[in-house]
Order: sequence, then C-alpha cells, then structure tokens
Amino acid sequence: MNYSAYVESVGSQLADRGFEVQAVPPELQGRLALLVSRQEEWGRLLLALAAELNPSDPQERESLAQACGAWVREARGDEVWHMILLFPFDRTVGEEEAEAIAALEERDPGERWGVIPWSADLAVGLLDQHTGFPPVDEAVARILTDVPETPERRFVEVRPRYEARRPWPGLDRFPATRLILALTVAYYLWTVWMGGGLLNLISGPDTLSLVIWGANYSLLTLAERTQQWRLVSHLFLHGGAMHLAFNMWAFWQVGRYCELIYGSARMLFIYFVAGVIGGVASVAVRPGLVISVGASGAILGLMGALIYFATTVRNRRVDWQGLLAPVAINLLFGFVYGRVDNYAHIGGLLGGLLAAFVAGVPGERGGWRQLAAPALGVLVGLVVAGVLPLKHVSTLLP
Repeated sequence: MNYSAYVESVGSQLADRGFEVQAVPPELQGRLALLVSRQEEWGRLLLALAAELNPSDPQERESLAQACGAWVREARGDEVWHMILLFPFDRTVGEEEAEAIAALEERDPGERWGVIPWSADLAVGLLDQHTGFPPVDEAVARILTDVPETPERRFVEVRPRYEARRPWPGLDRFPATRLILALTVAYYLWTVWMGGGLLNLISGPDTLSLVIWGANYSLLTLAERTQQWRLVSHLFLHGGAMHLAFNMWAFWQVGRYCELIYGSARMLFIYFVAGVIGGVASVAVRPGLVISVGASGAILGLMGALIYFATTVRNRRVDWQGLLAPVAINLLFGFVYGRVDNYAHIGGLLGGLLAAFVAGVPGERGGWRQLAAPALGVLVGLVVAGVLPLKHVSTLLP
C-alpha cells in the first residue's frame, strides 16, 4: 500500500468537506502524517493520522496518544478541542489490538478537550470508531477508509479497492437509517390522522385503516388481483405508539451499525429484501384473516447481516452491546405473545442473511456478486410489483 498516496487522498477529500490542513506542531513532527481541523457547533474537531502504517508497538502508540493529549490541552486555549487520532493498518486488526487502541483515549472530565484513538483496517475499509461525543459525519468516517489503487489516481474520485464502480455517484453516501426512520414515523402519523385523528396517536390506527393503508393481509396480498406491494408497505405501518417506538429504537441501534459496515445503498438493499422475504413467510404460513404490520422483520434482517459480517470477516469485533437486546426482545415476544408475527421475524432474519451474502461484506464485492446483487433486487422488485404472482404460495406449505 502507498501510504503517502493515502494520506494525500484523505487530506484532499477532507479539504472538500471544509477541513483546513494545519502544520504539525514541532513536538509531534515525524509522528503525525496529517493534521486537519474544522470548526463545529460545539467547538473544533481535529483529525490526525499517525505517521507510521501498521503501528504495532503498544508503547509507541501510547506515547503518541499522550503527546497528542498534552498538545491539545495546551494549544486549545479557552476553546473546546477534540482530536480523532487514527492508527492505520493495511492488515487485519484483531479485537484485542483494537480495544487496546481505543483504551488510549484521553478526555477532560468537563469535555473541554479530548483525544479519541481509532484504528482503521484499510484492507477491508473498516473503522473501529467510537459512538457519541464528538460527533463525526459518516461521510468523513468513510473518507478515512478510502484507499487509492495507484498513485496516479490521487486526484480523481477515490473508491475503496474492494468496491465495485457505482452506477450513480454518491448513491452509497446518504443517511439511509435516518431516512427510513423519518418515513416510518411520518407514515404512522398519516395513518393515525386518516384513521380518526391525532386522538388515536397512542392507540394507533384501527384495523380497517391498517388494511386500507397497506397491511400485509394474505386475503389481499395473495388475491387473484394481487396486491403484493403490501410486502413493502407493511414495513412502514405500526399498530400503536409503543409498537412504533420499540421498533424504531431497535432499528436505530441496528441500522446505524449495519449502514456503517455495508454502506447506505447495501443497507437499504438488505432491509427491503429481508422485509419482503419476511412478508412472504408471514402470508404463506399464517391464517388468512391475520394481518401483519411493522418493520421488525426487516430489522431482524439487518441483524442477520451483522451476523454474516461477524462470521465472515474474521478477527473483527462487532459491538453487540445495544444490538442484541432489541432483537432478543422481539423474538421473545414472538414466542410468548400470539399476536406477534414470528414468521415474519424468522423469514426476515433468513432474508437478511441471504441479502448480506449476495451484497457481500467489505473485501468480497467483486466477481459474481456484481451481477447477483442486482439480479436479486430485480427479482424482489418483480415480486412486489406483482409481475411474479404469489397467489399459490400458501399451497406450497403443509
């Protein structure tokens, strides 16, 4: 890997994002390859790249983090400064090594300054980064994993080495999790309003309103004049405020993490493929008079994608804290509470595993996957549109 080309590429892209290149202070000369900063609402965000690629000496990493902390503490004056200190690797970063780097964090108890170390596995384009303060744009985080293939490509649009060329520039760089969450909440408010007004904000829309506005209802989804679009619309419907709040909490926890790993476009691909497969499982197995609404099948699909990632990219830690709880509660409710659609949950989980396998984790996105992922997307689209009818699907199962 040409580390100088990577540093130059990162500096150029960050400059386009409003960062200013700063001179490395004398006490950090030779120890930092790049230092940039940008004024944020809360204070100044600094990004620094260690001068050494694959910094394996724990004492040297600790010494650099401490030196950066001392400089930030003294140089900031009365301002609020926080530095992200990136330790780059072009090899696999093991869990213990990533945790050791994260443990080098230094913070002022009053949040007036801090140094937050990140490790970056540039071979597969992943960051072991913190969540919380200071906030860092996802686009900025992705820039830190963009590795130019050759020095000649330093001044053109840089894509990760493992990434297939995108048909539409920027398609994989938008806030997909926030978009789905906002649309789901907005659709809930709309159905409540249309089904009796905001007095039903807590109890939610009645059954008739849910059916009218797109519930997954086998008598309609699998009807002679098929309404298979309900396989998607039911993901945005919820039976009450508690149902919505719980699902959106789970989605926020799992969706952001999945988006960080797979990217926005692939995360949406996994979400909708899993949701549709979960919807098909529901109408195929459940009685005809039962309706199904909610995003939980698709959310379980995102969890399936994280499971696939954890079992495929070895020695990469997955922050399961905060992820397993909402999923476990979803499944538990499904087994003890008869109204919960566990068939959609299980179908969504399996659909997410399939979609993640076809989309590919960082490092395995070439070859047959460049055709298989669009093919699966088209197939799911044809099912949702009713071009491929499912009216006999329930007869295939005992």
